Amino acid sequence: MKRFSPAALARLGVLLSLAAAAALPPAPGAELVYRHCTGCHAITTVLAARGLDRPGWSAVLDRMEGYGLALPKGERTRLLDYLIARLGSRSSTPAAPAADAGGETLYREHCAACHENPNRAPPLVGRPEWGEHPEYLAQVVVFGVSGPLPGTSYAGAMEPLPYLDDATVARIVGYLAGVPFTVEDVARERTRGWTPSLVRLFRPLP
Repeated sequence: MKRFSPAALARLGVLLSLAAAAALPPAPGAELVYRHCTGCHAITTVLAARGLDRPGWSAVLDRMEGYGLALPKGERTRLLDYLIARLGSRSSTPAAPAADAGGETLYREHCAACHENPNRAPPLVGRPEWGEHPEYLAQVVVFGVSGPLPGTSYAGAMEPLPYLDDATVARIVGYLAGVPFTVEDVARERTRGWTPSLVRLFRPLP
């Protein structure tokens, strides 16, 4: 029987702890999230949307169906019921409000899982050009972006993050751009009502 060193066992314990923290609350319907959502999203992304009410979760599913998610009517109802029952309230897992969380913390929570993996999404941190175009970052978060990005090998789509409020978006943008970006700035960008393909079309960077 193979024996593991104490260091290896410690690392395994950390990995198991992280996996448990990222697991969905067990209940009927959780299997539908794993089946239909994890092909594009990390479980941490689903968990980050915790707190949406029924209209909020329904709007998320509507948007994902616009990206090609195919849900039979019965499964859609079961999936929606699960999301509301198990992820529809923050009371069981209180989180720091956006007003108390810094931009880097919010970036790590909502963006780093993809944007620090070079095989999934382009890196965002340490790019001084964002300081000249912080509004573009806000547009990507609010509306998403789809299609090939000029000068890169990324040709997939980033879905918008509808569960992030304006204060959270402003702090993430401010952190990445290194310039002040306010709630009012985010609200102004929301009024554009762009599609993901339009965000790519109007991308100000080469």
